[in-house]
Amino acid sequence: MKALTRIPIFNYNTMVTTLLTDTKSLEIKLRTKFINAEVLFELESILAWSASHHEVQSIFLTCYGEEFIQGIDPEEIKSLSEEKIKKLFAKISTIAQSLMCLPQTVIIDIRKGAKGVGIELALAADIRLASKEASFCMNYLACGLTPVCGLFSFLRPYLNQNVLRSVLLSGKTFNLETFHALGGWCETDSNQKAILLTIFQQAPIARIQTKRGLLGETFINASAKINEEQQIFSAVTVTRDYTKNDGFMSSKDYKELLQEAGLEA
Repeated sequence: MKALTRIPIFNYNTMVTTLLTDTKSLEIKLRTKFINAEVLFELESILAWSASHHEVQSIFLTCYGEEFIQGIDPEEIKSLSEEKIKKLFAKISTIAQSLMCLPQTVIIDIRKGAKGVGIELALAADIRLASKEASFCMNYLACGLTPVCGLFSFLRPYLNQNVLRSVLLSGKTFNLETFHALGGWCETDSNQKAILLTIFQQAPIARIQTKRGLLGETFINASAKINEEQQIFSAVTVTRDYTKNDGFMSSKDYKELLQEAGLEA
């Protein structure tokens, strides 16, 4: 009897998780291209399991369909209170940090592109795959939000700040060439099986220690930067502009709102 090489594990609603025994890999495929609270709960659970199972040598994360994560569920986000939206994004930040620190080599297949927090999660991966036609958009400002999942903190040292300023403040859709210039190098001529096989053939201890070495000083004094990133985000969520499609709060109204709350503008 031929040995099984794909073994489904766990029973999640928002993703399919499979052990690939021939490469000692964990494959995670999200059923939706939008992040919501249930996706985060299940993703946090499987990554916590991975952290204590060093025999798994690599994690392959992607979505079903043609695109990677396209941001937060647009219907859910408009119904969230300030407290809940801050908790939601704080959890995404924690997951991005986990991807960087896990003992496994993390590969994310962006496919034909990502938006918003999907970009931040992709930037936290060790290896990225993408279609040559992939497109990206940091559409935070159009959603009444600011980045809070690493762009201003633990991901910052890896990024070209001039490119980041341009794509973030313009909100434009950009191509793979610009994503590479930003610092998000992607493999376009490699496939999942080949990369997982190459990782499987590496010495596990050397691989884990190398990933540790690559982190360098990334998380030294990172808590201060993460707190600052969260403070910027909190200063924006108070407007509740994320619940609107237009008619965003003016600077004058924002100042009055803060004065009424006894806060500084």
